[in-house]
Amino acid sequence: MAHDPSHDHGHHGEPEQNEIGGPVVFALILFGLVVTAIAFLA
Repeated sequence: MAHDPSHDHGHHGEPEQNEIGGPVVFALILFGLVVTAIAFLA
């Protein structure tokens, strides 16, 4: 059974929580690790 790209599952341009939250959380965790490493090495 082939997937029809014209058929969507109720997503009409509305951003999902994970689409924005994921990268933001990742960036904050990475920033925290960098700050911790700098403080530890200083």
